[in-house]
Amino acid sequence: MSIQVTTTNEIILKWRIPSDYSGNPEELTAIIRHSSKTDGTAVWPDSTFLREVTATTDYVMMPLMNGTYMVKFKDTFGDKSPDSLNHIINIPDERPKFLVQTRREDQDSPPFQGQQNDVYYNSQYDALVLNTDDLVDDKADFEQGYLGSIDFGGELLSSGEYFFKDKLDLGGIFTVEFKRVLTTRGLYPNNTIDLHFTNIDEWTDFDGLIPDETNCVMLFRKSNDAPTVDEIEDENAEFVLLEDGNKFTQEDTQSYDDDFVPMENGRFTGRVFQFKADLSSNAKDQTPLVDELGYQIFFPNRIESSSVTTGGANPKVVTYDKAFYQTPNLGITASNMATGDYYVISSESRTGFSITFFNSSNAAIDRTFSFQANGFGAEGA
Repeated sequence: MSIQVTTTNEIILKWRIPSDYSGNPEELTAIIRHSSKTDGTAVWPDSTFLREVTATTDYVMMPLMNGTYMVKFKDTFGDKSPDSLNHIINIPDERPKFLVQTRREDQDSPPFQGQQNDVYYNSQYDALVLNTDDLVDDKADFEQGYLGSIDFGGELLSSGEYFFKDKLDLGGIFTVEFKRVLTTRGLYPNNTIDLHFTNIDEWTDFDGLIPDETNCVMLFRKSNDAPTVDEIEDENAEFVLLEDGNKFTQEDTQSYDDDFVPMENGRFTGRVFQFKADLSSNAKDQTPLVDELGYQIFFPNRIESSSVTTGGANPKVVTYDKAFYQTPNLGITASNMATGDYYVISSESRTGFSITFFNSSNAAIDRTFSFQANGFGAEGA
């Protein structure tokens, strides 16, 4: 197994089918999973699914994400390789980037405060998990119905979704780089014969050692429009409050360009971003445990400069071709300056600045100059 880095955001993952495989290679598929661990401790069940492709293709294009890429082969009976092929990649950024925000849903108190559909936060495992189809009122015998855990007293649902608590508004249309934060594990919550709520023929692993039929996919959608206001104000510009003191909100009416798409590290353009996580399991006796969920957002470094410009007796207003995300570092190179001449920069912002030249008598004068603005982000239309 090998990895070839092709761009700053993409790799080619290559593998070989073992030479001692006695079956038909054409019937094999390659399952690719990823773990964020770079220290060699990554294991197959505690990873996220990325792709499943025909094994004889022997390569696939993948997003570049530091961590451990893992490959197992699966035959037509659903049996997988006992061991995975692993390759660790940990490449530092070539260019400086500005970290705008690190958002972690798991670090809120309490964790995972967003909308939960068929998922919930399980304090025993300190993770987001799939819910069950079980209701307490349906149990004829409470103690018998919850031999193991009241949290997992029924058949696990096959899927669920979690919406991040808040949308991200950049204040303008920017091209940004996202790095997802996603750490998961697989779990057999009822891994003894007495506690199984599914038919034994549906057990994916009798010994309950490799819960690898689970997954969590982080997704996002974006909009170029300003965010809608979902908090309701009265005529005095005061928020309408609920009995518990929280603000009353109305349904989100934000329009988005597209539906949700998987987030794998890359560059994206927009103003408003909304995030969610889809949890799923191909087995009725397994659930994913989502330990860490979030993202980091970066702006690439950008330099804007000018050739020689004349500054007159009145302040010279300079507007950047594209506004930066925040006020950049500004450097001025002045020409034909006499002894005692100086300049004053005013109205410096992320969109531009003003400059005025003065002589030793503090009188405004004409001088030529060039500038270089070093910052992050380029606002689009």
